[in-house]
Amino acid sequence: MTTSLAVLVVMIQLCDSYLHYLSFRDAMTSAEQKNLSIRFLIWSVVCTAIYDFLFREFSMTASLFKGMLMIGWIPWLAIMILTVRREISQHIFVFGMMKIWSLMQHNWSAIIVVLVGLEAPNFFFAHSVVYLLLFAICLPIERSCFVKLLPPKKFFDDYGKHVAFLPFMMILSVVILWAQEPLIHSWAERFSRFYLPFVFFFFYRHVLITTEQLYERRLTNQTLRLMKNQLGALSEYNRLMQEGREKVAVMRHDLRHSYRLIHAMLQAQDFDAAKDYIATQEKLLGKTFVKNFCSPPLINAALSVYIRRAENLGIKVRHRINLPSKLNIDESDFALLISNLLENAINASTRQPINRREISVTIQNVGEQCVLEISNLCDETIALDEKNMPHTSREGHGLGMVSVKIFADKYDAYTDFQQSNGVFKATMYWTSRR
Repeated sequence: MTTSLAVLVVMIQLCDSYLHYLSFRDAMTSAEQKNLSIRFLIWSVVCTAIYDFLFREFSMTASLFKGMLMIGWIPWLAIMILTVRREISQHIFVFGMMKIWSLMQHNWSAIIVVLVGLEAPNFFFAHSVVYLLLFAICLPIERSCFVKLLPPKKFFDDYGKHVAFLPFMMILSVVILWAQEPLIHSWAERFSRFYLPFVFFFFYRHVLITTEQLYERRLTNQTLRLMKNQLGALSEYNRLMQEGREKVAVMRHDLRHSYRLIHAMLQAQDFDAAKDYIATQEKLLGKTFVKNFCSPPLINAALSVYIRRAENLGIKVRHRINLPSKLNIDESDFALLISNLLENAINASTRQPINRREISVTIQNVGEQCVLEISNLCDETIALDEKNMPHTSREGHGLGMVSVKIFADKYDAYTDFQQSNGVFKATMYWTSRR
């Protein structure tokens, strides 16, 4: 008899853990699922033996039965956390939501058993059996709810890790009352337990929808600001091209006069003056030239603008760029990424001594593989957050990191930021498919 009750209690906790598993199932690897199944099976056998021993030694009392249901969840949660390596805040949140659901089903089970008129020790068996039956009946609803339950990790990053404890806080008072000695509580207490869980599930759904709308609005605003930056870069590129055309037009107008001057200097055998004059004209001609870095026009415009801007600030720029005329990704996305990363590198370089201002740009595209690497000399320490992304309050860095996140999410790009020996390096790698 004690063994049967021990098996039923373990099955209840295994069912609850199954709901916990559902929230992580889609993101779990096959190895994680296999390890979790093995560990749950092993612990189920061990736990059954422990519960059977406790029931035999201390008899089946309401305190022991409730204690097993309330404290026995700890090993199951530990197995989930150790096997499914995710943020602890996500595990705590899902487990808290699962406990709210479990509390509702325990309440329904108790009401059904009380209506039948059973008392301890038969109450424990009946309650456990009814709980498992209700779990099986509600399984379609449970699957639908818990598979979609887990909010994105950024939900906890933006609103704080303490949000994960909110489900526990919501049911704490109910659990304290439920843990009291009487096996069967009053009808008023039993019915009052339905109110809080339903309110919380409604509240959570509302908060999640509102949060998703907030993210979408924030993403839209960030995209608009990034597009504004891109338009600014294109306007500056257009200005450079226009200035070049105007200077070429002036030089073309003065070309006949220049030939006459050179001819006169040569006739007078003033070769030094002729050489100086030709050198001066070459410098003027060089100022009209806008260098072509690659074939894609938007990317070439971004590189032209920011490299010219860096050189005007006394920053040495080394570049190695190999891009085909047609890319397998959106050219505007790539141009925005380059623009913002170069802007960050320029901002950091301007805080360097004049003799330690240098930026290196490498863009290589071979087949479907593309690598972008932008590094700059940087003597000050750049703080990296838990995602290994630069974190600073300085103006000019925020949008650069936003562009990196948007690009990395869209193209599943590997991103790495490192700083060593006075060099800060941003590296991105992705594989593009048509």
